[in-house]
Amino acid sequence: MPIQQQFAETFTRNIGPRPKFATAVAYARGTDEPFVLTAGPTVKSGTEMVADDAAWHIGSISKSFTATLIMLLAQDGLLSLSEPIVQYLPQHADQMHADWQNITLQQLLGHSAGLMANAPPHLMRQSGHDRASILSNLWKQPTPLETGQFVYSNIGYVMAGFIAETICQSRWDNLIQTKIAKPLGLNSLGFGAPDHPQVAYGHQSILGFKRPIPPDHSRSDNPKWMGPAGGIHLSMADLIRWGQAQLGDIVPGVLSDETLQLMQKAGPGDYGLGWVVDPQHAQAPVIWHNGSNTMWYAKLWIAPEQQTVTAIATNVFAPKQSDALLDQLTPDLFMA
Repeated sequence: MPIQQQFAETFTRNIGPRPKFATAVAYARGTDEPFVLTAGPTVKSGTEMVADDAAWHIGSISKSFTATLIMLLAQDGLLSLSEPIVQYLPQHADQMHADWQNITLQQLLGHSAGLMANAPPHLMRQSGHDRASILSNLWKQPTPLETGQFVYSNIGYVMAGFIAETICQSRWDNLIQTKIAKPLGLNSLGFGAPDHPQVAYGHQSILGFKRPIPPDHSRSDNPKWMGPAGGIHLSMADLIRWGQAQLGDIVPGVLSDETLQLMQKAGPGDYGLGWVVDPQHAQAPVIWHNGSNTMWYAKLWIAPEQQTVTAIATNVFAPKQSDALLDQLTPDLFMA
């Protein structure tokens, strides 16, 4: 059976004839064009179906973009992964606790800087792009955890994004567009809740019920200052193309093969630099990342040795169901 037909039949069988929410899956092998399938309504139990080229919020998969941005700056000699970050923020040194000053970018990208997972609630309620005002409330105090210990930290990636902004004198979202999206042709990439025609609205759980949240609503995404940790949206085809860019000499990307290998090497917690590393996966060694702002869910799965990329996204927080479906789809690609 042709691989596309097998992939489609597995998807259709699992998603059912009348899904309440929207789901998209996609894959590509090597340099092939992405194969994308979508099903379901733009809002829960609605009548308008999500478009194949609709953008999806990818949550913390955005960390792989922020990590790539930092690695690009390192390739260009603008920063070092191993030097204390205070040298990139001298204007803040007087207010920054020594624990924070001595953190390295490699620790930030590998979630081993000793930072908290998230900011306190009163800071989470602040909107806007001003990362300095958020971080300055945190870096005055000692780091709450031991450096070198793996603790997944959104704050660490906000800090990495802020350092990139400071070095380049340009906002993080502009840097993502100019240094990554445009060179790779990721034309659908944007920030916050996607707002294109036939896009799937995210769904928030309110009193146990899933309610669609329009993209212009104040609760449609996390605050903008959290962007480097999880604020990107893009189409499924472009998400797959992003995965293909991690295949190194197979698909030329924005990073050197040496840099890609460094990012894909497991550190504390089996986390590389922007990627979870799973060398013992059942099918093949893989790197992956998932993400959610609690209203969407997405996962990108890459097998470099097999030259295979797969992804799934949905407009409701459903990690178990989504991961289970992706696990059923990936064997089709290896047995074809």
